Amino acid sequence: METSKGLPVFELVMLLFFTVGAILEIISFSIYRNSRNLIENGIETKGIVIDLHRLKPREYPLAPSIRYIKRDGTAHVFHSSEGRNPPEYQIGEEVTLYYDPKDPDNVHLKGNYLFVYVFAGMGAVFWLFSIWYVGSAVKAIFQWIFG
Repeated sequence: METSKGLPVFELVMLLFFTVGAILEIISFSIYRNSRNLIENGIETKGIVIDLHRLKPREYPLAPSIRYIKRDGTAHVFHSSEGRNPPEYQIGEEVTLYYDPKDPDNVHLKGNYLFVYVFAGMGAVFWLFSIWYVGSAVKAIFQWIFG
C-alpha cells in the first residue's frame, strides 16, 4: 500500500504566485484596453492644469486637476487619481486628453499609462518567480489530490 505525501506547500505557493501574476496582467491589459478604447472612441480636446491635489492628506504625490471644455461648450474639471512625486504636470500646463461624452469623468491623459506599467510590472515579477515551477506544481498538486 502506498503512503500519502504531505501537503505540497511549495507547489501551492508557486501556483498562487502564478495566479496572482496572471490576475495582475489581466488587470493591466484591461486598463490598457479601456484607455485605447477611450482614445479611439472618445473626444480629444485640450485642457489646462488648474491645480495639483494630494490623493491622501499629508502625502506628497500630487495629481493634476484639469479643466477642459466639452463639445457642448461647458467647462468640466477632471481630478486625476494618478499622483506622482515629483508631479508630472505643472499648473498652467496645457495637456491633451480624451473623454467619454457620456461620462466626462472618464478621462485618459495622452501618453499616461502609469497604471498599465505598474500592474504589468508587478505581474511580471510574480511570473518571474513562479513560471519555471508551474508545470511541476500542477502535477504535484494533481497527484496529491488524486493520489
